[in-house]
Amino acid sequence: MFSSNSQKIFVFRKIVVEIIKYIELHSSNKNALQILEDIKSIQLSEQNKNVEHSENLLKSQSLKFALSTIISNDLFGIRNSILSALGQLYWSVDNGDFYEKNSEVGTGYLNGNMNTELIGPEKGFFRSDQLRLGLFFLESDTFYADHMHAAPELYLTLTNSTKWRFRKNNWEKKKAGSIIYNKPFRPHAMMVGSIPFLSVWCWPNSSNEKCVLLPRINE
Repeated sequence: MFSSNSQKIFVFRKIVVEIIKYIELHSSNKNALQILEDIKSIQLSEQNKNVEHSENLLKSQSLKFALSTIISNDLFGIRNSILSALGQLYWSVDNGDFYEKNSEVGTGYLNGNMNTELIGPEKGFFRSDQLRLGLFFLESDTFYADHMHAAPELYLTLTNSTKWRFRKNNWEKKKAGSIIYNKPFRPHAMMVGSIPFLSVWCWPNSSNEKCVLLPRINE
């Protein structure tokens, strides 16, 4: 348990700081670096703290398993900071937040997803009117259908065994530590393998616009 509000602010800020440090060291993509500057502009202080939601730990066993597979020294800072805050994070399951409820995104995604926001307009621990930064999780063996969205998107993958498809290209595996930038309306899909998918995720703007499913491509 945290004995004071300042300690809680410290551990949430620590996750964001570790994310910033990793991207600074491992990305040269100008779009990713611009998003990084957007993240760095957010005030990580008590004065900019959102109304708190009750902590919960959904899919706790799968999440802990995913964290246990992170063995790269470069990712230890992020992993350890997440572990320090694990019992204090507020996790949401997408049920109309990112897709319209009648979108037919698929039971695999609906049953397997969750996310927590470190920064965001409403659910983020720290407030931003537009930028949303957090952690995104999918259970193992989940197909996340082809989709696109108005928001530019940054992913920092923390686990292995997930394959990605961009537009109609072939599947490609992205190892833990990969930094992926999706420009607005770039079609993409994911196929999660035996290890659950855990990643850092950021939408710097257009974050109130929902995702759009694309015509299904054979998995």
